[in-house]
Amino acid sequence: MYAKLRMELDSTAVNFQQSSNFQGVIMETIAPAYAARLHGNQLNPYSQCITKENDKVIWSVKALNEEAYENIILPVSKLTDITLRKKQISMSVYNKTVTVKDEKELVKEFYDKKCSKYLEVKFQTPTSFKSDGKYIIYPDLGLIYASLMRKYSAASEEFDMFDEETLEALVEQSEIVRYRLNTVPFPLEKIKITGFTGNICIHIRGTETMARYVRMLLEFGEFAGVGIKTGMGMGAMKYIRRNEDD
Repeated sequence: MYAKLRMELDSTAVNFQQSSNFQGVIMETIAPAYAARLHGNQLNPYSQCITKENDKVIWSVKALNEEAYENIILPVSKLTDITLRKKQISMSVYNKTVTVKDEKELVKEFYDKKCSKYLEVKFQTPTSFKSDGKYIIYPDLGLIYASLMRKYSAASEEFDMFDEETLEALVEQSEIVRYRLNTVPFPLEKIKITGFTGNICIHIRGTETMARYVRMLLEFGEFAGVGIKTGMGMGAMKYIRRNEDD
């Protein structure tokens, strides 16, 4: 299962630059034993981010399995006030909503729902990748697909999505045909990582089945995030849905 907790924050002083401090709030809120387990994970079963929607500051916390839902979403959803200790910022939490989606829903949609071969993605918070020891600060489709496939495989109890041949075919049969992007620094405790935000449109030149596969990865990415440091607030993404049944 996948879950998303959406909370509005009563603060004008908060934006994505404080995202890593909100990871600290999560660690302070959840059980210490589970927090210790998370530190040992190569791929986190959650992501979180700070975004703005209609001039409202939104904190989203997302879980990629039932265990993360019970150990992260449920305790964090009980918060009524938040204090970022390092920034000395306090705020109230209101209008909390939880959305739950079963992995089987994505699989069913893959088989049953038509899909455009033009897929639009919005990167809501600075997104970056690491390859050969270097930060990649532009939307490389191979890195996007590989990141989502690995995260899906780590989260799924039924499917291993990462396959080199499939990845190679996806990259060969797709291209970015439109983009509107900005490079944005994302601050951590001692460094800043440059990432990109904005929109891209991916054209799938292959079969509709391939387009449906990419759509499934992108929809999963709304919960997992894409690229590095998604637990600290980077890599939040949204698949722009179209009326594909027409």
